Amino acid sequence: MIRAVTLDFWNTLMDDFHVPDRETVRAVKLAELVAPYGYHLDPAQIDAGFDDVWNHFDKIWFKKKRTPTTAESAGVLLHALRIKLPGEAVARVVAALEEAILECPPQTVAEVPETLPLLAERYALAVVCDAALTPGRVLRQVLGLHGLERYFSAFFFSDEHGFSKPDRRAFLTPLAELGIAPHEAVHVGDIQRTDIDGAQAAGLRAVHFVGVNSSDLQVSTGDAVAFRFGDLPAVIAGLR
Repeated sequence: MIRAVTLDFWNTLMDDFHVPDRETVRAVKLAELVAPYGYHLDPAQIDAGFDDVWNHFDKIWFKKKRTPTTAESAGVLLHALRIKLPGEAVARVVAALEEAILECPPQTVAEVPETLPLLAERYALAVVCDAALTPGRVLRQVLGLHGLERYFSAFFFSDEHGFSKPDRRAFLTPLAELGIAPHEAVHVGDIQRTDIDGAQAAGLRAVHFVGVNSSDLQVSTGDAVAFRFGDLPAVIAGLR
C-alpha cells in the first residue's frame, strides 16, 4: 500500500525553464555590493565567474553526491573574480545570491495547484530537493508564495543535510520523519540519475515526470511515466 509521495522541486513542482533569468538579478546585486570596495565588474567578467560557480557545483554534485552551500559557491565566485571582501560584505553577497529568486520567483508547473490537494488527501507528502544557489529556507518561502507549503509534512533540502540525491539518505530521511517505510512510498521527479535511480536504490518506486523536462525519457527506468502533473493521482494509484 502506498502511504507517501515524495516530490522533486525543480521541473516537477516548479518550472525552472520558463522563468525570468535569475542570473541577471544576481549579477546586478553582486556588482552593487562589490562596487563600494573598489571593484567594478563588466557583464562578461560576471558571466565568467558564474561559469566557474556552476562548473564547481556540477563537479561536487556528480562526484560527491552533495551540493555546495551558497557560501561555498560565493567563495568560488569571489575567488574567480579576484575579489577580497571583509566578512560582513561576503555575508551580504551570500544573502543576495540566496534571495535573488524572490525577485523573480518561479511559477508552478501546470496543474500543480489543483493536483497537490488531491494527492495530500490520499498520501503524506514530502519535498526532496537538491538545492543550488537557493537554499531550503528560501525555497520554503517560494512554496509559501504559491500557497503550497501547507500540503507537505516533511522537507529534505540538500543544503541542510550535507548530502544530495541520488544518495539514499535523501529519500530515507523525510520518510523516517513521516514514519513510513520505503516500500510504502513513491518518488516523483524528472532526472534519471538523481530522482529515478536514487529513489529506486533507496527502495521506493519512482514515477518519471516528463511534463517539463523530458531529456531522460529515453533512458528512464521509472516504474511509471507521467506526462502531466494532473496525471499523477491515477498513475500513482496504478502502482498499487
